[in-house]
Amino acid sequence: MNTSDLKAEIARNNFTIPKLAEKMGIDKKTLYTRINGVTCFKQEEIAQLAKILGLNSDKIMSIFLLM
Repeated sequence: MNTSDLKAEIARNNFTIPKLAEKMGIDKKTLYTRINGVTCFKQEEIAQLAKILGLNSDKIMSIFLLM
């Protein structure tokens, strides 16, 4: 996962991790562990992030799949 790219997208959309977690309906600690690679994002969480942050399929692939 490209953590720095994901964090940049979060910042570009004027979110903080706690505010994004709230918008997603998950605990901020859960989101921190996902972003920091301690646990993996679930498919539905990736879909939520894509919708909230306005990510297209290429951006999703570049963030969540190492190519």
